[in-house]
Amino acid sequence: MFTWLIAVAFGVCTVGVFFAVPAVAGAAEEASGLDNAGKLVAHICAILWCAALQMTMVDLAYRPEYLRAALYQRICLAVVVLAVMVPLFLATNGEDVEFTTAYADHSSVTAYLLVYLFYVLVTCAELAFMCGRTARRSRTTRPWTGAGFTLCALAAVLGVGYTMSKGSYLVCHALGSPWSLDVEEAVSPALSGLAVLFLFAGLTMPMLGGVRRRLRGGERTAPGPGQ
Repeated sequence: MFTWLIAVAFGVCTVGVFFAVPAVAGAAEEASGLDNAGKLVAHICAILWCAALQMTMVDLAYRPEYLRAALYQRICLAVVVLAVMVPLFLATNGEDVEFTTAYADHSSVTAYLLVYLFYVLVTCAELAFMCGRTARRSRTTRPWTGAGFTLCALAAVLGVGYTMSKGSYLVCHALGSPWSLDVEEAVSPALSGLAVLFLFAGLTMPMLGGVRRRLRGGERTAPGPGQ
């Protein structure tokens, strides 16, 4: 299951990043006739991405007797969040609305973004803890795996920073004392971009380590000269 879940995480993340590109988002709006279609797809992919990563770490960390319940809990949480987000998006969506912090004056946009950010915050916090623990356990026995999960933990910490950046702006705006929107619009994309890069690198390193071990094993068992 571990390998399959990593593949799902890679695929969903790639689709989400693809639809976050403005040109692709615009094409998605024209093709579907739905305003902000690209943003919705990107957010749904982020939810599914976090859920797949959670289940990946649960598959590694939990004993078989607890695994099924732990997986169901995280699947149910993702389903509930999507069941709240999608209707809220459809009820709020329009030509004069974008689902970004620049439209924090719209209370429905703020509510939608806070639901999304709260889920990402919770999952990234859990991932930072679980990836960090796995990295410590693997550091001596499997250095590549340990380094990979260290990068994944760092990516999760950056994800927490991303949610704190956007979320704090929305909360402060609702309280009537927002901080600089220009700063938020510069900091948040940088944090999310770094998180994606570290995550891709972190998930790739354990697989590279496995290939390296297999190659070494092949070298040890290969017949010598004259055999």
